[in-house]
Amino acid sequence: MSNFLTPAAAYLNRRNELLAGRSVVQSPAVIQTINKALLASEIAMATFYDLESLRSLQQRKARLIDWHDPKRQRELLDFELRCNELTLMDETDEAAFDAYQLAFSQFAADYPWQHASIEMVQNELFSTTFTLWQETLEELFAADHRQHLFIRIDKILTFSIGKIPVLGETRDVWRALKTVIASCRQRAPEDEACFTSLESYSEAANLCSRGILLFCFTTEAVLRGQALPDETQLNEKIKDHFDSVIDGTHPWF
Repeated sequence: MSNFLTPAAAYLNRRNELLAGRSVVQSPAVIQTINKALLASEIAMATFYDLESLRSLQQRKARLIDWHDPKRQRELLDFELRCNELTLMDETDEAAFDAYQLAFSQFAADYPWQHASIEMVQNELFSTTFTLWQETLEELFAADHRQHLFIRIDKILTFSIGKIPVLGETRDVWRALKTVIASCRQRAPEDEACFTSLESYSEAANLCSRGILLFCFTTEAVLRGQALPDETQLNEKIKDHFDSVIDGTHPWF
């Protein structure tokens, strides 16, 4: 992981490398592979644009809160510690997740809020997840070996599944996240050559983009006070995002 490159700077370095590589090859198959990697890079950078836009919305919503109030901090910490006592034994089992979400919702409803609120818990979750995805995009564009990247995406999505009950009824979001996790875990037994190939780069970029978009679409709905999108809506929104990059109509352009 780079300590100095932003995702945008790392993206430009990766893009320049891919363009330079494409200029010296003649094989149509290799050129097609490079073009797929370039497109996957653009899709991922467009998700970073969406991520930053979401961050701006979240900061505007949170700017009036005094986050340094010690009473609020103690209450938020107590809520988090007590939440950690609730466990999700298998994040891929729907019945287990439903039980976990029910227990979490009941706990949050019964918690004796005085200085903080569930909205502040949501805000802290947004901030943490934003940072995790920002760092992951940086690694995506900078790393030449993708094994750790697939593991990292898996861990972020697993973390998200453990926290999303704070957003409300999230079974559909869980289903969408679980699908991306399954794709990450399919890469675990691959050999070294796979993790250094451009094919693995394109796949990691697309999985990363899907994970970020699920976070963005869900978080935006919460911040705007709207109903959470269902699984079909989430998939349609992701497809629209990919299509907008392909046809050049995404705001990032």
